[in-house]
Amino acid sequence: ETRVFDVTFTPDMINELDPETGAPVPDLGKIRIESDAFASELDVEIRGFGVEVECPTAVIVVQEGEEVIPQTKLHLIGSQSYAASGSISKYEWSVQQPVGSQSVFLPSASAPDPTFEVNVAGSYVFQLRVWDQNSEESCVPAEYTVFVNPDEAIHVELLWHTPLDPDETDEGPEAGADLDLHFLHPFATGEDVDGDGQPDGWFDQPFDCFWFNAHPNWGSLDPAKDDDPGLDLDDTDGAGPENVNLNQPQDGMTYHVGVHYWNDHDFGPSLATVRVYIYSSLVFQLSDVELINHDMWEVADIAWP
Repeated sequence: ETRVFDVTFTPDMINELDPETGAPVPDLGKIRIESDAFASELDVEIRGFGVEVECPTAVIVVQEGEEVIPQTKLHLIGSQSYAASGSISKYEWSVQQPVGSQSVFLPSASAPDPTFEVNVAGSYVFQLRVWDQNSEESCVPAEYTVFVNPDEAIHVELLWHTPLDPDETDEGPEAGADLDLHFLHPFATGEDVDGDGQPDGWFDQPFDCFWFNAHPNWGSLDPAKDDDPGLDLDDTDGAGPENVNLNQPQDGMTYHVGVHYWNDHDFGPSLATVRVYIYSSLVFQLSDVELINHDMWEVADIAWP
């Protein structure tokens, strides 16, 4: 169940301003909650400050909550921000994203209630500043942290940076470099990519999970069993991510991870990063590996269990 209670703070003086940020240096306190829960005591930090002119208060609500899986579209609500008198006239959102994430606020960072797609695992720290109708800015920005954790047994993530692409967030045909993530079953034969006379497995049907074979049937024919891999997204215009998930890997199997540089669209070399998560824990990462057009990079093997 939930209970809501108010805390009143009456400052006895105007707080000093931080010389670097210009924000008031707050008075700090805590509320201790005692209960019969497993953690019997919980300390909740609180802060407050006295100001000469009462400034508007920025408020962030995230409909999806504090912990989500990759590929979740967050609905950010800032319209519950309020001013002491009058209304809020301006909103300004910002975010600290995991390394490699290129997501943007839609329709813009100045919308009261934008959306934001979190495609890369890690923590996202959102901040919101608001101004009232008298152009008075919120004394401190509101802050909200969302943790993005994969919930599959195996989660493989591909990101890339293309130095010659001036805008890796734009979308459209040939708007950026196109790299593809491949996840290979040990039964795959596929093509002889390296030209040594032996098949390498890549591009096999159905035992290579990639953009052309995004949801192959590898395990049981029973649709109720979640034992097949799936490619979440095929990013064709730069930066990624592309994610492959497998919830019920088969014991005794060794899966293979690869990256193919499908088409550079004249943007030149890209720096690829691959991360492997096992039960939400990051167990493997290789960063900024340079690839050129049509390269096939054999990244890693995953022996299960």
